[in-house]
Amino acid sequence: MIERCYHPKKLIRRPNYVGCTVDERWLDFQDFALWYDNHEYSGRGYELDKDILIQGNKIYSPDTVCLVPRDLNMLFTSATRARGEYPQGVGYYKPLDKYWARVMIGGKSKYLGYHETPEKAFKVYREAKEANVKRMANLWFGNIEPRVYEALMDWKLES
Repeated sequence: MIERCYHPKKLIRRPNYVGCTVDERWLDFQDFALWYDNHEYSGRGYELDKDILIQGNKIYSPDTVCLVPRDLNMLFTSATRARGEYPQGVGYYKPLDKYWARVMIGGKSKYLGYHETPEKAFKVYREAKEANVKRMANLWFGNIEPRVYEALMDWKLES
């Protein structure tokens, strides 16, 4: 967490962490460890997440992070650098002069068809992505904090 936020080489490799900070209460590892050890879901192999409870959050703190299974944490990774000029979940297929949409579901890529514009492809992607987040929330219900479940059920893909 501290390296993600402050280590220059890590920030070059993962620029999505530029501007992230760690709450001063957690700059002492013992304070973070106390929070973790007292967390209801510690010891389950869950991962620390800063984006589910508050979309776009840049602060690691006891008030803004949660512990979630890797399956849920991976829902929100985006290949921004690899994506290029198109919106998330959208690409261009030159032979047809159309835009495709695709979403990851259960670790597998699901194609959502070809579309006339990147905006139309993104709309289809957004609907599928939001439905998948809700599906995953329901799958993990009872094994995640109620506030995490609620955040997932309310989650909307930012444009």
